[in-house]
Amino acid sequence: MPEIELYFKNEAQSVTKSLKHRLAWCLYMWALIEGHIQPNRTIYEASSGNSAIAQAYFAQLLGVPYLAIVPDDTEDVKIDRIKIFGATVLKENIGKRFALAAEMAKKSNGFYMNQFAHAGIAEEYHDSGNYDFESTNVLHEIIQQLKEIYKIEEYPHFFVHAAGTGGTISSVGKFVKKYNLPTQVVLADPEFSEYYDYVTYGMFQNESAANLWEPPGLHGIGFGYCCPAIYGVTTSLKSEVIDSAYKIPDLASIASMHFLRKHGIYGGPSTGINFITSLSIAARQRKNFTQDRKLHIVTLFADGGEMYEDSYFNEAWISEHYKNPKSLHILHCWKGVLETSFSTGSDPIDLGSKICLT
Repeated sequence: MPEIELYFKNEAQSVTKSLKHRLAWCLYMWALIEGHIQPNRTIYEASSGNSAIAQAYFAQLLGVPYLAIVPDDTEDVKIDRIKIFGATVLKENIGKRFALAAEMAKKSNGFYMNQFAHAGIAEEYHDSGNYDFESTNVLHEIIQQLKEIYKIEEYPHFFVHAAGTGGTISSVGKFVKKYNLPTQVVLADPEFSEYYDYVTYGMFQNESAANLWEPPGLHGIGFGYCCPAIYGVTTSLKSEVIDSAYKIPDLASIASMHFLRKHGIYGGPSTGINFITSLSIAARQRKNFTQDRKLHIVTLFADGGEMYEDSYFNEAWISEHYKNPKSLHILHCWKGVLETSFSTGSDPIDLGSKICLT
């Protein structure tokens, strides 16, 4: 697809090696300014791993105790990284982490950081690297880097990203709306997450999708394993600033991780789902662009794949954790679909839905 240019912003280059370093900085700046962080007051958080790693780093910088509550299937390498920064780690059921973190903080007079509720507020404290302080999100940095490195003066046509707390993609959506940019903000959502329906149809604001959730999901992204999506309470995903959403089968996203590694991009689950969604958009939009007027899609390389060698890159783990007895067959089918789509310019979601899900 010579009329398409796809850019990953490599957030794994941060100190704690993931996109969540950016959010943790914002959360700590917000919490410091609001007076929530005090000497010897323990900070509690419910996290899938990367947020806890980044938050533990900042807690160590400040010299305050930190306790992370992670899902009981969290990769050991993530837990080890959290502990490197002197933090305590507890395991709990993925849907019960929030209540436990809140309860422990209350009993000990600690502070529950609660990234899902506060990410939207905290992102307003974001500074955009060494650029002018006009930004509250990552898209401003991307735009500046496209100008400086690739001499691209026009704004990206699409920004694609998954959501965990929803803070990052919502901050991008707010930025786009604020400056009336011609950029479409697209949510890439895992198979059993409620965010797609929340954004597209306004569903699950008063009811939980927990009865529809199937583990293991994609670690760190998606939502629906515990409660309704209530903005500012259980999520920071602002549906009004998202232009559209894609629902992607989990095994397709995992196949995308494998495909990217083969082609030299060694990323995690969110990087995988971001890529297959971007490839689908490229296939659907390419007829409107030429080599002289290219379609520009930007997305995020959220974390490195080395933390998922024992899970999403391990076929034995996939076969054990995904209920479908044909999970490996479906995974390999999606891998073939991605190879075909990448070489022919066809839509992987359309093609894979026809041949991999039957």
